[in-house]
Amino acid sequence: MTFERKSSTDVAVVIPAWNEAEDIEATVSTLRDGLAELGRPSELLVVDDSSDDDTAAIAEAAGATILKVEKRQIAAVRNAGAAATEGRLLVFVDADTLVPSETLRELIRAVEQGAAIAGPRVEMPGVHSRFNRLWTWFLLRTLANTGVLPGCCLVMRREIFDAVDGFDEQWFASEELWLVKSIRALGRGPVTRIDAPVYTSPRKANAVGPWRLLWQTISIGMSGPRRWRDRSRLRFWYQRDSS
Repeated sequence: MTFERKSSTDVAVVIPAWNEAEDIEATVSTLRDGLAELGRPSELLVVDDSSDDDTAAIAEAAGATILKVEKRQIAAVRNAGAAATEGRLLVFVDADTLVPSETLRELIRAVEQGAAIAGPRVEMPGVHSRFNRLWTWFLLRTLANTGVLPGCCLVMRREIFDAVDGFDEQWFASEELWLVKSIRALGRGPVTRIDAPVYTSPRKANAVGPWRLLWQTISIGMSGPRRWRDRSRLRFWYQRDSS
């Protein structure tokens, strides 16, 4: 794919969103405040992908610019947001994830000091079931310890993003894994995980019982890439009711 470029601002934040009325205000407000603390020319864009709730209105009231698309495919939504912004640095944040200002600063600092892409430590407060808390803790720590960067918050230079043609749109899930793999192969700087937190919503962990959560995550992981190309087999991400 080819992205058209205009004169750049410094930092562009892209938030893909589908029916995120419950969480979008807090996400946008936290990022708006973090960008204000940075004091740099910035953009805050919510890419509203076919929402049928008040996501767009709430996000706009909180200070975001809105881009409406109809894709229902997370990689394509992220790419549409990147193409519509100008920032020298790209920040991708999920609509249900809170990024403290200090974490945003540290991620940007890591990239400006040479990292090709950087991601944070992910915390998931508010998981109800004790088993679900233990399981999500285990998953998050395992991913971190194996060098996987979290798709819920990524920072990179635009030139790096463009060099790998953005997110690969054949993937309906795991798109961040393939992006990071391509960036590693590019060899223009390290892939860096910083020890600063972001806080992501526990809603998926709370939406199902312990054994259902265990089965869903294991089956999605073991089924491998073939399943990740098929939206109909990824209800965990593409439907609110994950039961």
